[in-house]
Amino acid sequence: MPYLKIQTNLPVTKKAERTVLKTASALVANLLAKPEGFVMVALEPNTAMLFAGSDDPVAFLELKAVGLPARKTKVLSQALCTLIEDHLGIAPNRVYVKFINVKHGMWGWQGDTF
Repeated sequence: MPYLKIQTNLPVTKKAERTVLKTASALVANLLAKPEGFVMVALEPNTAMLFAGSDDPVAFLELKAVGLPARKTKVLSQALCTLIEDHLGIAPNRVYVKFINVKHGMWGWQGDTF
C-alpha cells in the first residue's frame, strides 16, 4: 500500500527510469517493513517545476502509506534524498518530500480496503 510519486524537471532515459523505480520500490519496502508486492512507485520526469525561483534540477516526492509512522520520516527523508541524488544527480537541498499517513479503511485494493 505504500505509494511513492517522484516528480522532477529533468528528462530521464528509459534505462534510468527503470533503475530509479526498482531501487525506490525496494527502498520503500525495506524502510517501511512492507512486502514489496504492495509498493507502487511512479516517476514523472520533464515536469515543469521551479524551486526558489530557479529551474535548476529539482524533485518533489510524495510518500503515502497506511499507518506511516512519524518517527520514521527523518530516516525516510534522508534515504529518499540520497536515492534522488545518486540516481538523478539532484542535490538534497533541491528536494522536498511530503509524507502522508493514510488512515486504515481509506486505501482501497481489490474491491476492499486496508
